Parts: sequence; C-alpha cells; structure tokens
Amino acid sequence: MSVQDQKLVRWGILGCGDVTEKKSGPALQKTERSELCCVMRRDPDKAADYAKRHGVANWTADADALIQNPDLTAIYIATPPHTHADYAIRAMRAGKDVLVEKPMALTPQECRTMEAIAKETGRKLCVAYYRRALPRFEKLRQIAKDGTIGALRMIEVRQLMRAEDGPGHHWKTDPAINGGGLFVDMQSHTLDWLTYLFGTPASVAGLTKTQGQNTKAEDLVTFMLDYGAFPAIGLCAYASGENEERVTLHGEKGVASMRFFAPSPISLTIEGTEQLIELEDPQHVHQPFIERVVAHFLDSAPNPCSPAEGIRVSELTEAILKGTH
Repeated sequence: MSVQDQKLVRWGILGCGDVTEKKSGPALQKTERSELCCVMRRDPDKAADYAKRHGVANWTADADALIQNPDLTAIYIATPPHTHADYAIRAMRAGKDVLVEKPMALTPQECRTMEAIAKETGRKLCVAYYRRALPRFEKLRQIAKDGTIGALRMIEVRQLMRAEDGPGHHWKTDPAINGGGLFVDMQSHTLDWLTYLFGTPASVAGLTKTQGQNTKAEDLVTFMLDYGAFPAIGLCAYASGENEERVTLHGEKGVASMRFFAPSPISLTIEGTEQLIELEDPQHVHQPFIERVVAHFLDSAPNPCSPAEGIRVSELTEAILKGTH
C-alpha cells in the first residue's frame, strides 16, 4: 500500500521556526492519524537540532528535497509570507496537500493563484487561522450569535503595543517579506475571525500612519468594517506608550470581551453583573485546528479555513491599508 492510500497524514514542515516549537509542531505529532516525518530549515544545524529535540526522524536544509519527498503526503508551510505562494504551488504540483501559515500570501492575487493551483491539481489547501477552533473563541462566537447580549451594536478591536516590546528590525515589520507590519502579522487573525462570524463587510475604511522611528511599515492602523446592523471598529498602535489588547462585543443588553493574543477568561456583563467564563487554551494551540485539517485531508470533512477565506482576509487587509473602499 502506498503512503497515499494509508489513512495517515505524513507531514513535512517547511520552515521550523518559533511558531512550530510549541504551537504547531507538537500538534502535528500528537493529533491522531498525523505523523511528523521530516522538517526543513535553511540552516542545517538548526534543522538537525529541531529534529533531535522534537524526535523527528528526518531533516533537510533543502526545500525542494522536502517538497519532492515521496514519503510525505502533506506540507505545512511555516516560512515568512513572501515565500508562501511559491512553496504552496510547488508542493501542490508535487502531489502534496498543504497547510499554509497566515497570512496566506503577500497579496490577494498571490492567494488567488494558490487557489487556482489547488483546483488545477486537485490538492487540498488550508490556511492556518487556528483560532477558529479554540474553545474560548468558539464560546465568544456563540455569544455573538445566540442573543446572550442582545443584538450587536458594535465590535471593538483594540491592540496597543510599546515599540520596544515588538520584534524590532525583523521580517514581521518588513513589508517586502510580510506584506506590512505587525498589523498584517497579528490582526489578520482578527479579520479572519470577524469574517468567519459575519462574512464579508459591506464596506471597509482604513487609516494608516508610520509614527515610530526606523520602521519600514505602518505602525498605527485604524479601521471600520460595516456589517450593516453594526460596525467592527479597530484601533491598532504599535509605537504606543502602553501594552493593551482586547476584542469587545457591545450588545443591546450587555458586553462580552476577552484578550485575543493571550489566554484570558471571557468577561460577560449583562445588566451590570459580570461573569467570568474560564476556557483554557490547549497546550498546543494549533491542535484543535490541525485535527480538523487532518479530517479534511483524510475524510473530506469541511475545510476548516479554505483558500477563498484566506483570500477574503488578504483583500480586507489590502483595503484597510489602502484606505476607504
């Protein structure tokens, strides 16, 4: 029986950097019917070290060797965004299913090309917006939908960060590599979650500024997404004097809020009475999402985040950075 016929996803990781250390790499190993077989990093010493520490049998410093490896059935692309489209297309043409890190690619056009190649090759392509599957996010989604706080009046997205607490001179603040700055890197998750809940907004408005020193990217972004009955309004400042982040749902009867980028309880306040809902994140936060990816690859379960949804986030991001549309 060939590996393609076995009910097992045999993964290779392309780019085993920080995100793979705890969030995703161990999740690929611990998910049922999922096996991490090979990792790739351009630095052979770092690739070998990762494989040794995580108990992975094989490693390589050659991306093509990983992509063409006949023992692998799927590739997880965890490199910076400017390489996503190229690697995903090469992997799908090599007969591999693909899970690609967020944002899906640098531009909406690159994302559309990836979607077209998935259709052309018949391979499966998922985008790693893993918060869709985390229990506390699912609970907040339920609160938004089931009338717990009444009809929604506004969604407030707030992220403030001191410049010295950011990554500094790093690919995440280089638009040529990341497609923008920390807004693109982090708030793509929030934009995906909002569209996962409410679909495509009727209109998008954005304002960007570069306020810090020696940065190539915007470090202040405000936006408004019009969902008809209510807006989602964001204030994101990465050269601020404080650290704060939260997503808040304002309803006609109450308010629900939680941190988006760190574990926190959901604060639910109705008619002046606050309740804290504690739902812990799993040890490896990608694992619930990867379980859905494996089911999609092996069982034709629904795609937990499709190329079309990745494209939608890229389009929203582009519209916000360009201004009002």
